[in-house]
Amino acid sequence: MVASMTPDFFNVGRSTRRVLLKEEAKHRRSGSWGPWETVHFPFGTIGFSWTAGFTTAHKNKVFAVLERRLDSGVRHLAVTSLSEIRPTWREMQRIKDELAGPDKTAVEVYPPATEVIDAANMFHLWVLPDALPFSLHDRAATTPRAPSENMRTTTSQEGNRS
Repeated sequence: MVASMTPDFFNVGRSTRRVLLKEEAKHRRSGSWGPWETVHFPFGTIGFSWTAGFTTAHKNKVFAVLERRLDSGVRHLAVTSLSEIRPTWREMQRIKDELAGPDKTAVEVYPPATEVIDAANMFHLWVLPDALPFSLHDRAATTPRAPSENMRTTTSQEGNRS
């Protein structure tokens, strides 16, 4: 599925790897990721410790996302790609919107040093069951705007500033 999880990527020839990475870059630039394919598997079959909780995988032409649900109702989405290049803010927002819903709040977490696990180039979103008690907007004082009113148009070279 992805380089860090599938040794098959390294078992193909160098020219094939280059083609696959070039295709990923093209799909990222164009935003044409294709549809999400979803696979479900039994609890505990793809890992151990905290990774044993992953029971769903989503994949398209660019990203692979492992998903687990915690007892608290939080959904953990672990995102990666064949190139292992960090997704931009807009890409992570799109992944959250498409897999969890545009009305959901998700956060990235920067844990205490004692809890850091950095064995793969995976980027994590924690989709919360409820909204955060704070926001960029004072929810009590403002009228909600359409998501398009809150977004600005950027070029791909502008980066992932939020």
